[in-house]
Amino acid sequence: MISPTPPRYRDRHEAAVASRFDALAHRFRDEVARDDFRLMAALRHLGPVAGRRVLDLGCGKGRFAARLAERGASVIGVDASAAMLGVARGRGVAVAKGSARRLPIGDDCVDLILSIEVIEHIAPPELPDALAEAFRVLRPGGRLVVIDKNAASLDPIRPWLPAVLVKRIDERRGRWMYPPDSNARERWFWPGRVPSLLRSAGFVDPKTEPIPCPVEREAKVFRWFPAARRFVAWSASKPGGPR
Repeated sequence: MISPTPPRYRDRHEAAVASRFDALAHRFRDEVARDDFRLMAALRHLGPVAGRRVLDLGCGKGRFAARLAERGASVIGVDASAAMLGVARGRGVAVAKGSARRLPIGDDCVDLILSIEVIEHIAPPELPDALAEAFRVLRPGGRLVVIDKNAASLDPIRPWLPAVLVKRIDERRGRWMYPPDSNARERWFWPGRVPSLLRSAGFVDPKTEPIPCPVEREAKVFRWFPAARRFVAWSASKPGGPR
């Protein structure tokens, strides 16, 4: 069982994450390709987005929100980083500053939720609260799509090594997003863990899809063993909706 996290730790962790994204905002690209592998996976799991109200949870610079808007979605982005939101707002994306565990959105207000490379930045004890918030704001029959890193993956450059081992070594060398002494760091998830958390939050019909990223195309192991891929798309629905 995951034990509750003291409020001070939760706030300190979120502040550390937001501060780091503010400081490194210039390193993140302003655009995402229309055929980006994450976007393509998201669209497969979201289904048609035209005319739907979509929450881009952890929207960053609004790269994916902009692509969804091009397809006719009404998108609102939420992020904790003021610097990242400033870029998204400048490109015309409707945004709000907020935490994944305290969304500034009313109950049953959105049709779809997309969250790309976000849960890895949430402290594990707080992930159930974040999923409960997603459940709260999603309309009955709506769908949540999460795309993030796979703790069971192999390193795409050196596929004979576990990716989490390479990540840990690089973290200690200060080559990752968070400094070694930070109380925040990226935490990846085993593919079977996220569906379990989704069910606990009330979602139904969870699906898991390992998705190939471009750098993995050279190594046959990622075709032979999809479970070794770096990214996974998880999705699930909120019960209810039209019959």
